[in-house]
Amino acid sequence: MSLRLPDHWRQRSPLLKPMVLVALVVASVAWARAEEWRTRRVLEPGALPVVFQYRPRTEGELSELVRFVTLARERFHALAETTLSVELHVVVASSERDFADLTDGMIPDWGAALAVPGERLIVVALNSPSKPLGESVVHEVSHVLLGSMAEHPIPRWFDEGLAMYLAGEWTIYDSFRLARGSLGRGLLPLARIDNVLTFHQDEAWLAYSESFGAVSWLAEQFGREALGKIIRLLPSMPFDEALFTVTGMAGHAFEETWLRRTRYRYALVGLADDVWLWSIVIPALFFLALGVRWWRNRSTVRRWREEEDDDGKPDEPLDEQIAETY
Repeated sequence: MSLRLPDHWRQRSPLLKPMVLVALVVASVAWARAEEWRTRRVLEPGALPVVFQYRPRTEGELSELVRFVTLARERFHALAETTLSVELHVVVASSERDFADLTDGMIPDWGAALAVPGERLIVVALNSPSKPLGESVVHEVSHVLLGSMAEHPIPRWFDEGLAMYLAGEWTIYDSFRLARGSLGRGLLPLARIDNVLTFHQDEAWLAYSESFGAVSWLAEQFGREALGKIIRLLPSMPFDEALFTVTGMAGHAFEETWLRRTRYRYALVGLADDVWLWSIVIPALFFLALGVRWWRNRSTVRRWREEEDDDGKPDEPLDEQIAETY
């Protein structure tokens, strides 16, 4: 059974779509035929429940999904130094088509999962080409647990950066993206990352790289425990106040400092990764080397001629020497 948003909802604000998605996914258990969707409530180690909705052919994946959910909880609880008894609802999309139907096109084609923290809901695509399953699950569980603690909106850069931090998603390509952004088109303002789901793929990847970079720099400067302190303050105060309480830096000061540090750190990496720069430098070095060799050979030939003029020897040995230089 395919689940679609009603037409009249498509014309409303995109902020309402997650609410509609929640209603559709939860109601899908009753609407779907028994042979198409099943529901199972699983107790994780520590008796924390997870409710799975899945198609019969994906039942073999549940044990692995439970393992990833447990891992995500452990990492979040260790960082935040707190424990949340939150029941998670995980909908398992067995194919790209299932995922597109369940999310009704709200997730770009580069997306692999969706979290709706207010409903403790995660929709995850199995065998997504864009991200390993383990990273997707840990990433989305982080969104749900962080959202469960916060009483006020959380900046998207911190939400996404923390999820990537816990999932261990950083790669060398993220370093190159930050380097190119530092030297070329420019890095995105952190506030603009709130709209990441509207970005094209390259811009979205830069936004995620910036998010991780900002969160990891925060941990480097103020200690990993600073992240946990911020998280624990979110039930009682807005994010900017929590950030200032822990770091002594207002949001704009934090962003300016991080941007300056990022440009300094990744300048050389950006030069190494600049295709246009190296397309000029490498040919220039090649022709410079040829020119130096030509000049040295001509100087050698001139010196030999001068020496032969002095001793009156025949030219044949000189011709042979000249030939050996080319």
